[in-house]
Amino acid sequence: MYTMKEGSELERKATMENLLLITNAKVVSDEAVRDNCAVLVDGRGRISDVFDMQDMDSAKHHAEKHYDAQGRIVSPGLVDTHIHGIGGFGTDAAEPASILGMSKKLIGFGETGFLPTLYAGRPSKMAEEAECIVEAMGHEDGAVILGVNMEGPFLSPKKAGAQDPESLTLPNAKVFEELCAASKGHLVCMTIAPELEGIEEVASMAAKKGIVLLAGHTNATYDEALCGIELGIHHATHMFNAMSPLNHKQPGVAGAALMDDRMNCEIIADGVHVHKDLVRFTMDKKPNGNVVLITDSLTPTALGKGIFTANGTKVVLGDRGAFVDASNPELLCGSALTLNKGVKNAVSWGVPVEKAIAMATCNPARIYGFKDIGSIKKGHLGNIAVFDDDFNAVAVFVNGERRA
Repeated sequence: MYTMKEGSELERKATMENLLLITNAKVVSDEAVRDNCAVLVDGRGRISDVFDMQDMDSAKHHAEKHYDAQGRIVSPGLVDTHIHGIGGFGTDAAEPASILGMSKKLIGFGETGFLPTLYAGRPSKMAEEAECIVEAMGHEDGAVILGVNMEGPFLSPKKAGAQDPESLTLPNAKVFEELCAASKGHLVCMTIAPELEGIEEVASMAAKKGIVLLAGHTNATYDEALCGIELGIHHATHMFNAMSPLNHKQPGVAGAALMDDRMNCEIIADGVHVHKDLVRFTMDKKPNGNVVLITDSLTPTALGKGIFTANGTKVVLGDRGAFVDASNPELLCGSALTLNKGVKNAVSWGVPVEKAIAMATCNPARIYGFKDIGSIKKGHLGNIAVFDDDFNAVAVFVNGERRA
């Protein structure tokens, strides 16, 4: 046992004993670029200083470990808030080991945090899968599990997409409470269809619990979408996909999401789910902080060609680089995207690099309430990625410790 005074002294010493010094960095964070910088991470794994190389003080700026970025991009670790699986691991396996497998795979792509995302299913199945995610939390040796994302089950059968229509149900307070209980306080967000009967009670419950609601897999009219916004549904799931489209006479959910500045939009920047010019248009139209890059990637992502199973459906990698139903190639089932490739695509389409990186770091951190990640600034966790010119991750740190 030690006294409070001794505990404070130990914390002070840990802060002083720097863990990591990254030098010669092109720091890209919070929609800004700083060339020729250094980042210092203290013994608690938190960023203690970001400074110009010309201000380097060998007495002050020393650390146990040193990494020379050699002028490469040094950004906050990427955060994927909508991902079903990667590398043969996924949420549909309903096993903690599979979630931890996702963690280990994702770190190699520069991701330091993610929300494992459940498909819509029977409430009992979704509860079991949520429990597996929670059980895996705290045991990662790759990207950090930030909580649970549920894509359903309160979705419209008319816009089921690759979701199982038979698993969808009307909003139900009892079911919602059971899913929250299974998540043990870690349910971060849920996709719902705002036009469904009973949505008001679920929206009220979510607001009280601080759970972010997204409009998705929805056939809502424009007016119904606006009503959803008033209820607190301020985010759109995989923008333009599985939602009522923008039409000059009926703007739909897509129109509401574009025109209302309260709405945040997650978007898949693979050039397949959304045309690249429409991706750029959305990024130009929405306020800078209101767009989030996601992958929506499936379990077989990064496994190459072949016939795979994702959420019980046989899928193949289509000619354009996204997964489609093996028996119906016109049905998109999810992406084969990694988040670093999404950032690279956005930049190649004319989005400034600082804005593209913000959409995969500080934007999701702010929207989902992750207080100490998503930025390279004093006090934040040392979750940092180093990228080469092709946006390959060449070094990745979590709490100042190198994991890739």
